[in-house]
Amino acid sequence: MSCAISVLMPVLNGDFTHLSEAINSILEQSFKDFEFLIVDDGSNQKTKHFLADYAAKDTRIVIITNPTNIGVGNSLNKGLESAAGCYIARHDADDIAHPQRLAKQFAYMEANPDIVLSCTSVNHIDMQSNHIGGYPVSTDSDVLEAELLLNSRLCHPSLMFRTTKIRENGGYPVTKSTQDYLLYLKSLKAGFKFGGLDEPLVDYRINTESITRKNRGKQLSTAPAGSYEHVTRLVGGIDQQAFERFWFFVATQGQSDLRISDLKTLRPLLRFIQQNPAYYQAWKGSFRYVSRNALEHRFSPGRLFIALYFRYKYYLPGLSIH
Repeated sequence: MSCAISVLMPVLNGDFTHLSEAINSILEQSFKDFEFLIVDDGSNQKTKHFLADYAAKDTRIVIITNPTNIGVGNSLNKGLESAAGCYIARHDADDIAHPQRLAKQFAYMEANPDIVLSCTSVNHIDMQSNHIGGYPVSTDSDVLEAELLLNSRLCHPSLMFRTTKIRENGGYPVTKSTQDYLLYLKSLKAGFKFGGLDEPLVDYRINTESITRKNRGKQLSTAPAGSYEHVTRLVGGIDQQAFERFWFFVATQGQSDLRISDLKTLRPLLRFIQQNPAYYQAWKGSFRYVSRNALEHRFSPGRLFIALYFRYKYYLPGLSIH
């Protein structure tokens, strides 16, 4: 039976208190025309019983069970194939959706038929659900695309997308990590447009033991290749090793090394960023912060030169790279 939205949430064991909060936040949505697909990716028996109890109480919950663990990407694609909704709303098993989340994102997508994927601003909460900050999202589609140049600034658990479009484009990339970022790059390649609601509609839990943080090393080995492919589509061929040093320099907030010679090698990319307003807006602050942090992490004449370079080139608008 078709519905407006399929909420898609993969689960692999986890804290039952957080899992309850995550599930209840969806069941208590003001918007009612949805199904709730929970993909159990090989959880233990206690978790299986826990999920079954919820499903027995609410017919909107559909449990999709993987006999063994097949990973996040495969689990998301399994849910995507089963989805009856016109839209997919992603949700994570330790995050909390605000009561109006589905209603507001559905209204936004219906009012903007050219938008294929949309995210919202998020609040950050700790393990005790205390508010500890937040992260806004741009409402400018060009800026959202620019922000995906080197990594993802879109909060995946706030994502809603058009089911048919993503399904026909092959769904989620099956990798050990960064499925969200690689999905976004895949969507950009297909010409899909992004949108943003600058209203916090999800409480995103900052979990030091989360899969995302545990897989940080895997992320740093997967994401650069996707980013490099994306960058070369924009600016043409550049040296991959120099690009990867630059990528790690940004991703580690200046803790890895960037060579002075890399600045010359990466000139087409740096010029592209500076001369395109959306990219300049998206990255100037990050470059200044990263280069300053690099000096604080470890001082050297080379790091000082790089810090001054980024401070100069990305502080005053309209400067050209010669």
